[in-house]
Amino acid sequence: MSRLAFRIGLLLLLAMPMFLAAQYTGTGSVTRGKGSVTQASFFSCTGGRVTSMGSIISSDNKTWTLPAVVNFSNAAFPFAGDLYNSCNNKTYLNTVEALKSFNSADIVNIDAEGELINAYVFADNYFEMYVNGIPVGKDKVPFTQFNSSLIRFRVKQPFVAAILAVDWEEAMGLGTEANGPAAYHAGDGGLVAVFTDSAGKIITVTDKQWKAQTYYTAPVKDLRCPTESGNLRLSDRCSTADSSDGNLWYGLHWERPADWEKPGFNDAGWPNAFEYANSTIGVDNKPAYTRFTDIFDNSGTDAKFIWSSNVILDNEVLMRHTIGSSAGTLKPGKSNRFNIWPNPSSGKIYISLQGGLTPERLHCRVFNSSGKWVGNFDCAGDTVDLASLPQGFYILNIATDNGFSENHKIHLLYHE
Repeated sequence: MSRLAFRIGLLLLLAMPMFLAAQYTGTGSVTRGKGSVTQASFFSCTGGRVTSMGSIISSDNKTWTLPAVVNFSNAAFPFAGDLYNSCNNKTYLNTVEALKSFNSADIVNIDAEGELINAYVFADNYFEMYVNGIPVGKDKVPFTQFNSSLIRFRVKQPFVAAILAVDWEEAMGLGTEANGPAAYHAGDGGLVAVFTDSAGKIITVTDKQWKAQTYYTAPVKDLRCPTESGNLRLSDRCSTADSSDGNLWYGLHWERPADWEKPGFNDAGWPNAFEYANSTIGVDNKPAYTRFTDIFDNSGTDAKFIWSSNVILDNEVLMRHTIGSSAGTLKPGKSNRFNIWPNPSSGKIYISLQGGLTPERLHCRVFNSSGKWVGNFDCAGDTVDLASLPQGFYILNIATDNGFSENHKIHLLYHE
């Protein structure tokens, strides 16, 4: 081969990834092949897969953490308690046993006077949970063996639960793991959760009412197969077949939005979660799940495994849901205890008790005109400042320590 032909061939080879990346018409950043390992074997468990972290650079020159940016090593983010965890020999037989063993010092107090809530979680593979933007629990086992978790926190309803869910990978940047003779197998994800109140009553479960958006898809063997439809990032046309060689496969990455875990984040643009059967996730032989079917598969309220649109290829998914009062139950009522003024208001609203009633500590929550929770606001001093909210109509819920609750329709109207 001549020197000129060699140079031309080399240039064509170098240009090939960019040519192939140009075939992709979606909004994600494209990576190709394996990334580099940045933290090797940071967690291991007998009989489990070795867990590592990595990084990779996409064709638009962005650096991505593999499989996702997580808080596993962040001491400020609390670990969840155990339902079943063979990695540390905490293998409780049922939820009652797990609750009895839970250290009360690990209860996260979001609202000191709030209700004690229990969250039961089985994640394939890793999760981090926030409530009203506050970290309440992260998975103790990033990969395997499979475990399940118990999180306890105090909060006033309604509240927003936000979850990062990650399907871990052995081949960094390819979303795969070894499986028998196949060196490159795309494993599945999946998460199920049940929330109960202080009386043990189920107040919500994971289902298609949750929001779920994907932020990392791999492996993608052909950049022409992924599509986007509105807010859906779809990869249902992409192959999930095993292979002995996946070194030239692709990954798609999207940047997480700022404040995604906080109550005020607008998730209206996210798609609803997709539900998956137990058999699809493959939990029927996992004691971390089967010992707790009384809670996960409750006969009255059966929790569903949820994920984004592709439970096999999507490896990083953000989930959100408002838990508690909803549009169906929140209606402006006739005032019989409180006076509020001015209304319309430029932001600051004063609250007073009707004559002759004993002053009580007040708690205020605000909902939009559709009944969706906007946030909790301080009104202990009989004044609530809503100037941070956009103009419009809202419902102001005023509650007292003894459980009395009253709703007022308010109009925020600002003047320049």
